[in-house]
Amino acid sequence: MPQKKDDLDKISDVVLDFFKTKRIVDSLNAIHDCGLSGWEKWWQTELALFLAQTDRIGDWDMEHPFDTDKRTRLAQSRMALDIGFRLKGHAKDDWYFVELKQDNDYKKCVDRMARDADKVFSARKQSFDGLKVRYVACAGVFLTEKDEDMVLDYAEDSLDKLDIEFGDGFFIEKIGKFHSMLIF
Repeated sequence: MPQKKDDLDKISDVVLDFFKTKRIVDSLNAIHDCGLSGWEKWWQTELALFLAQTDRIGDWDMEHPFDTDKRTRLAQSRMALDIGFRLKGHAKDDWYFVELKQDNDYKKCVDRMARDADKVFSARKQSFDGLKVRYVACAGVFLTEKDEDMVLDYAEDSLDKLDIEFGDGFFIEKIGKFHSMLIF
């Protein structure tokens, strides 16, 4: 499916705006202070609530079902993408989808993101309900590393190992006091 840098920027803007809200920043800091992990479902739920209340979002959905392209190496025939949304002003069937991952260790997070990329990029370009995939991305949150380039190099190597071509680049940003977010 064609991927465009402009679309990656739009997804990154929406997800980053979510992580800039005071309640989410406070929650992320509390999650860190309490030593909690495995909060992907919390993130997915809170992001859905954010999308429902954001003026620039026309529609959103969680766990939207897709068939997989049978020509890929993926064994499963169906999948559900974590969260999807349509920006206002876009066609009713023109959607962005994001797979979410979280791990305190950036390498584990990136490895899980890369495995998800292998899965989600095999999704058909249209869902059961007729929604068209404009862009699909993977977003991951992990504890901030001092060397961002090391994280980006690791992400590129992880995608290369799975033979996943991704020419739109990466988006990385510090969120809250302790975490960073990577999107590709």
